[in-house]
Amino acid sequence: MDLSEGSRIDGMVAKLKRCIYRLKQSPREWYYRLVEYIGPFGFVITAWDPCILIHKSGNLFLAIYVDDITLFGATGELKEQTINVLKTEFKVNHMGELNWLLGIQITFTDNGITLSQTTFINKILNHFSMQDCKPVLTPIDPNHRLKGIEVDEQRTDTTAYQQIIGSLMYLVTGTRPDLAYTITHLSQFNSSPSVTHLTAPK
Repeated sequence: MDLSEGSRIDGMVAKLKRCIYRLKQSPREWYYRLVEYIGPFGFVITAWDPCILIHKSGNLFLAIYVDDITLFGATGELKEQTINVLKTEFKVNHMGELNWLLGIQITFTDNGITLSQTTFINKILNHFSMQDCKPVLTPIDPNHRLKGIEVDEQRTDTTAYQQIIGSLMYLVTGTRPDLAYTITHLSQFNSSPSVTHLTAPK
């Protein structure tokens, strides 16, 4: 980053007193500022994820994603207090009940919470021209064992294969952990896939 004209001195550098948006360290500085501010109000960082904070009562979770904050917990005084506390220090847009998060649709019912990536799945199908494909009962054919490409086997577009695997990997981390084994197995052939390999993820 260059200093503006008239403020440059040979052999000297400037010290930033405040973090500027879009610098590489900006998200880290924002995170530290938020955690330091919200800590005295009863929030602690969880052991399993530094971007998840839990209230000492155990009834409210605060999830941080870059500069977005999502509150999870029963509607009540604690949640309202937390929102007001955040508003006193930060510019906050309260968006109401959560319906979408990182491309995952969230539906609240009397029976629980449903997570869905239907929109993303349809986007994948359309992108790879498979919107009219027929469904199968199992994610991979148990009777057909895939192996490395043979010398005389026809190769396929490596980039297209990797795109399919990458798209499905995002589903695995989001709402479809049941596909984890299949996608991990198919990702072994990312470097040199054959036409047979391409048929498997489809």
